[in-house]
Amino acid sequence: MDSALAWTALLVLAYFGLLTWSLKHRGQTLQGPWFFFLRAFFPNWKFFHAVGRAPRLYVRWQGEGGPWSDWQPVYPRLRRHLSHLLDNSAVNLALTQQNLVDHLAQDINDLPEGQSIGERVSFQLVSRLAHEAVMGGAWGDQAMLAQPAAQASAWQFELRMERPELPGQSADSVLMLRSAQMPVMPKAP
Repeated sequence: MDSALAWTALLVLAYFGLLTWSLKHRGQTLQGPWFFFLRAFFPNWKFFHAVGRAPRLYVRWQGEGGPWSDWQPVYPRLRRHLSHLLDNSAVNLALTQQNLVDHLAQDINDLPEGQSIGERVSFQLVSRLAHEAVMGGAWGDQAMLAQPAAQASAWQFELRMERPELPGQSADSVLMLRSAQMPVMPKAP
């Protein structure tokens, strides 16, 4: 047997072994820096547990000495195209970035008393995502924000838990996290 094939088989077996172990211990929270790297292999199944509020990322910015903009959602609603059957990279990127927001909400809920969320990798990644949106980021050919920031000098993001409006119910939103006001960093070359 080829050594690359043997390593692949061993890694797949280890993956399913870890998956089986985590399913048996799903009532407990798995913690540790090593587990954060393994989360990429496990989809966030919280969506299927109950219908309720979902985490949404919002950003706002301020021009040099001007007023703050209104809060804008950074939430992917990309149009589907037939070409996505062959190349779906923009939609996959948008869904991956929304998954970061989901993981930040989970990390906030699991945060031990007295610890700062700012030290968590999920917070840092979502901060970069929000900064990218303010700086004019896009998913493929679609801008991340409905109204792009014009000459922003400072920005801020919020994480809200939102429930969409359903028949017989009104929409609601609960603030989960508001970041500090941060200066805009120039784009990297």
